[in-house]
Amino acid sequence: MRKIVGRIASIGTVGLVAAATLAMSTASAQAAGYWSESAPKYATNVGTLTSKSVTVTPDTYTIQLRAGKYGGKSYIWARVPNPPGDAGGNDNLFFDVYNPGTGKWHTSGATYPIKSRTTYSKAHQTKAGWGYRACAKDNIMGGSPAKCITWWV
Repeated sequence: MRKIVGRIASIGTVGLVAAATLAMSTASAQAAGYWSESAPKYATNVGTLTSKSVTVTPDTYTIQLRAGKYGGKSYIWARVPNPPGDAGGNDNLFFDVYNPGTGKWHTSGATYPIKSRTTYSKAHQTKAGWGYRACAKDNIMGGSPAKCITWWV
């Protein structure tokens, strides 16, 4: 009897793990459709939602969250305009979105090196109730912590 109960419990655990994995991969696949690499380059009606000057030792940057229309949809993305000519080779721009359905921040899946020209992240389709966060960070060991700005729709 104990062996049967143990096997049923094991089968139930495997089923639970499989269902959770399917739910997570489905949520990731749906979220993936909201990203666009083209929107920051080709959007119209572009404006800055919020902007902040941050210091990522020893460099100082302006990080922005921008919004515009592309392909009939509204998008938000991160940008560092015209960084100083000596922009650090280890500094990166990150862009995350907060999905209230999962209660988690999700990354664009890439980091964007801040060099001597304007740096753009991928764009994310604007969703009501979602949060958008841009961060600049030095990626070397012991580097300064991320400096971020956030915008809620």
